Order: sequence, then C-alpha cells, then structure tokens
Amino acid sequence: MIVIYLLDNIPFKNYNVYVSDSSNLFDKATVKENQKKDWSDEHGYDIDLQSRYHNSKTITIDCFIYAKTLKECIEKYNDFYNALDKKGSRRLSVIADDLRMEYQVFRQDTAENKLNYDDANAVGAFKLKLIENMPVKRILKSTQKTTTITLKSKKVLVINWGDGTEEYTSPAIETYSHTYLTTGIFYPMILGDLDAITTFNSNAPILWNRF
Repeated sequence: MIVIYLLDNIPFKNYNVYVSDSSNLFDKATVKENQKKDWSDEHGYDIDLQSRYHNSKTITIDCFIYAKTLKECIEKYNDFYNALDKKGSRRLSVIADDLRMEYQVFRQDTAENKLNYDDANAVGAFKLKLIENMPVKRILKSTQKTTTITLKSKKVLVINWGDGTEEYTSPAIETYSHTYLTTGIFYPMILGDLDAITTFNSNAPILWNRF
C-alpha cells in the first residue's frame, strides 16, 4: 500500500522529503480529566462523565531526504520547513488507497526536529512533530465552486474551508458560504465540540462524520 503525504495539498516529495513511518495519525486524542470528587468517607470517587473532551494530539512523521552533500540536505530541509512555518496552521493530508484523512496542524517543538545526515548513504533523517490542537472534526468533500454549510450550534466552532481560509461560527448566523478561487476538490472541516451542533446541512457530502 502506497501512502501519500501532502502539505497544503502539495506532496512531501515535491519538497524532496519522503516518509518512512508515522505515528498517532489514526489514534484518538487522549481524554481530558473530568471533574471528580473524592469523598473521604466513600469508596473510590465520584466523577462527572456526562461530557467528554479531548486534549490536543501530537503527530510524529519520520522523514528523510536524499542529498549528495550536507549543504544540499540542509537546503532541502530548510525549503520544507519554510513552507511548514508560514503564518497560520497547515493542512496535512494523508492518502492511502481510497482512504483520505485531513488534519489542521502546526509545528511547535523545535527541539524534536533534529536533522541527522548520514554521509555514507547520502541521506538526511528527521522526525517531524506536528500539533493538532483541535483533534475532533467533521470532514467534508467539496467538488463545488461554492460550498455552503447550514449550521446551528450551542458553541462557537471553526470552519476551515480547506484552502487556507477559516472562520468562526456565530449564534447569530446559520448559513456559511465560501467560493474557491480555483476549481478542484477541497476538504472543508468543522472543528470543535461537534456534540454542540443541533442542525447541520451542506451541499458538500460528509467524508468523515467525526474523527
């Protein structure tokens, strides 16, 4: 099975970066500790499990670069990180056969992104650590020039339209619309507490209802 990794819809290999392994892509984010009461005169403890919220999660991708010299390796490495570190979050897409997953991520832990160059094999390796700060999302697949979403929610959510633009929902607004500058397939995401949604409709079909 061939797995393709994309950064803002551009394959990693276009940056001369290849992937040998990854972790935490399909794992659920850890659950935040719920409010609990530990009574001294009762066994165990009492805990509120009526609401369940998740922590952000860290995705680790083992990458490598083919380069004949250390200088060439550093140049390719820097080109990739310059694209990764642009203002705002990045869209990470992972495609494996007919499976496609989307993540809105950013890089933070610089200490973990160490480049190791093997002169004998002319390859540089590094671990790419990305933060998905809002790990619960609904993913749509849009082939329309304009995507429309009708949404009512008890809480504020984030709509990421899949082309680098996003907006917050508002209790005063029910219909959200976005027109893409280019034609193609886009993957809008609704990020946040999906349980707070009371009404949802879109002209874009749902790829993943909750992931």
